[in-house]
Amino acid sequence: MKTVVALTDMADFDTAVDSGADYIELRIDLFDAEPDVICQRDDVPFIVTLRSSAEGGMFSGSPAEWWGIVEPWCFFAAYIDIEEKFSAYAPEVRTRGAGVIASLHLFDTPDTQTLNACEKRLRAYGDIPKIITTSHSKDDLLRLLSFTAAASGSICTGTMGNKLRYGRVLAGLFGSEMVYCHCGTPTAEGQYHIKEIREILRLLE
Repeated sequence: MKTVVALTDMADFDTAVDSGADYIELRIDLFDAEPDVICQRDDVPFIVTLRSSAEGGMFSGSPAEWWGIVEPWCFFAAYIDIEEKFSAYAPEVRTRGAGVIASLHLFDTPDTQTLNACEKRLRAYGDIPKIITTSHSKDDLLRLLSFTAAASGSICTGTMGNKLRYGRVLAGLFGSEMVYCHCGTPTAEGQYHIKEIREILRLLE
């Protein structure tokens, strides 16, 4: 399981890079930055995310506007996070050298049939489907973990919220390739600090 520090403030940039995380997620819907300045640091690979307001972010523009902002980052990023509404640009992202994390954020945990359908849609355009749900009960969490374990290929899953936040770690034990965390300001409720995640993973070795 790879650790991903979600960066929400440029003031924390050096802290994020030096944190020991496997990836840094640049939430460019939350701060202004120039790719050629940030990506001079090659200490750690970057995931670039322009999260829409519909899925918990701050971007509210059209797909064409999304692409206008994201396109310059493709030459520096290891991955571009792409929601379904922007999926038409996935081939363009790949021609510029970046991989695609096909993401979906849900405010509940649907049944297994629906999760499987979501995975199929995301896998059609992405290298790594990322499905983040909100688990309101242990049954919800168990369903997400079972789905993760049965996934047909690389996948990233997790759960939002404080109530069952340990599901973020458990998802990795059931096959999720990445766990998202923070180094100062969480991007979602229940997110662990990178230091906490690294200690948890150390104890689980």
